[in-house]
Amino acid sequence: MTSTSPPTGGRRHQDGPGHRFPFRALRSLAGLLVVVASILVSAAQPAAAHPPSGSVYVWASDVRVRTCQSTSCDLATTERLTRVRVQAYCQLDAGERGRVTDGPYTNTYWVQIITPRRTLGWISAVYVSGGSNNSPVPGAPVDSPTDPDIDCEYV
Repeated sequence: MTSTSPPTGGRRHQDGPGHRFPFRALRSLAGLLVVVASILVSAAQPAAAHPPSGSVYVWASDVRVRTCQSTSCDLATTERLTRVRVQAYCQLDAGERGRVTDGPYTNTYWVQIITPRRTLGWISAVYVSGGSNNSPVPGAPVDSPTDPDIDCEYV
């Protein structure tokens, strides 16, 4: 007895009732698994960094930009800000450890900014126009534990 191979030279596919999983069903299942996996992977990805939310005007001269919300923090850059508008991400209350006093002005808020030379850092709200003592300044959202929509991502 001789055996013959299928005309295509490969395995034959049959969708008959005697087969457990027809080829088309397997393809559909594989496609569904790919879609579900991509949804799960995209949900697990961290949120993209949000762009600057506004701008603030630095009214003072030679304002230093820090790596965190205190004058004891390292400088983020040697660049100093003098009467310039900068992009702002957010601001937060650093408490007493972040208090800065300059003449009649005092503030515990710090503003996260991008300098004109594109360095990310923090400046005291004392040097930003428009605010009052120990209060946030206009032009940048305030990071608060009670508002999950505003988050200083690079703290």
